[in-house]
Amino acid sequence: MKKYTEELQSVNKSVIINEKGLKITEDALILADFIKNILEKKSGKSDRTFFQKKTILEIGAGQGIISILLSEVSYISKIYAVEIQEKIFEYLVDNIRKNSLQDKILALNNDINRIDGEYDYIFSNPPYRKINSGKLPDEETEKISKYEILLTLEGLFFNIKRLLKNHGEFFVIIPEERLNETFSYIYKNNLQIINMDINEYRKKKLIMIYGKKGGKINSGIEVNYKKLF
Repeated sequence: MKKYTEELQSVNKSVIINEKGLKITEDALILADFIKNILEKKSGKSDRTFFQKKTILEIGAGQGIISILLSEVSYISKIYAVEIQEKIFEYLVDNIRKNSLQDKILALNNDINRIDGEYDYIFSNPPYRKINSGKLPDEETEKISKYEILLTLEGLFFNIKRLLKNHGEFFVIIPEERLNETFSYIYKNNLQIINMDINEYRKKKLIMIYGKKGGKINSGIEVNYKKLF
């Protein structure tokens, strides 16, 4: 696979990218910014020593873009980046090493269904395209990364519930056309939505969902709308 280096100027890092099918997408950048803004707001309201013990799990880390963008959130002690595809996992490991983040990000080459433990935060830019939603890409890595072949949205939220600590929080990005299904999977797993950001990007809407496990049921959901391009 051909590759090139992309600079992540906002965090003074760089990543090696597989040229075919897995370039940095707007989805990843929007989700990273969404998560970072929420965590930074939380840090301003609480004692930092409380956050230093927090752990994050990324489901479907790919080449590590989002985990690396979040790596400078100082009160996060460890990011567990799970990637099932061996070829992509090699890029993930290289990118962690390239940026000297071995102490902050732990790469795991495994199926999320086999991961154990409890985490304070979970985030994912999942493969949210249905298998029957058009012609599948020829490239296997692109196919698995973008389509529900090894992980469905339903399976994603089951694992979020299974792996989140009680009162833990999650962050997910989905397209508008999967929103109703996503609601059903969230509520089926007794999760709650705290707020949503609707980002209009090139005539399609990408929806960021921030939610939690446990606690009192919210009386309403905060919704924000942004037009990017």
